[in-house]
Amino acid sequence: AWLSDAGGEYQLVIAEQTGVSKPRTIALPSKAFFSAPVWSPDGRQLLLEDNHLGLWAIDVASGAAVKLDTDTYDDPGRRFEAVWSPDSQWIAYSKSLDSHMRAIFLYSIADKRAHQVTDGLSDATAPAFDASGKYLYFLASTNYALRISWLEMSSVDRPVTRAIYLAVLAASDPSPLLPETGDEPLRSAGDGA
Repeated sequence: AWLSDAGGEYQLVIAEQTGVSKPRTIALPSKAFFSAPVWSPDGRQLLLEDNHLGLWAIDVASGAAVKLDTDTYDDPGRRFEAVWSPDSQWIAYSKSLDSHMRAIFLYSIADKRAHQVTDGLSDATAPAFDASGKYLYFLASTNYALRISWLEMSSVDRPVTRAIYLAVLAASDPSPLLPETGDEPLRSAGDGA
């Protein structure tokens, strides 16, 4: 998949990797500049961002487009960084809040709704699902607030530190980070321990 203006208008182009068949074009949903295509793991949808701060999902078979969310501010270098869950049912992304801090959101394909995962008290970016889809990793900074104005030319940017965080996505799943209490069942050598 790629974006092209070869036909006069900006379009999404889909083609086989072998190049044997003719590429198929899909009209984009608005007169905007689109970027950052991301395939869903099942190969049925693509995510795209536009320069009007929109995050879109495009159904590859029908060409139907759904606007998932709109970012709050256009801050250079700060994008959605949208990723698919392994089952193609959720999209995780980072979005600016009114405070200019970014939070992690999960968009449900089934419910057609976004859910805020982080509290907005830290600047959260770079979401990534684990291979099982049970956990969501992301980076967060609690000292980013001193740097939220990108047009400030009277000062030097403050250094930013980030740590890796993990969100357990289902209440029934255990945290992989809980300390062992000593009363766990013993594992045999064949359990991969």
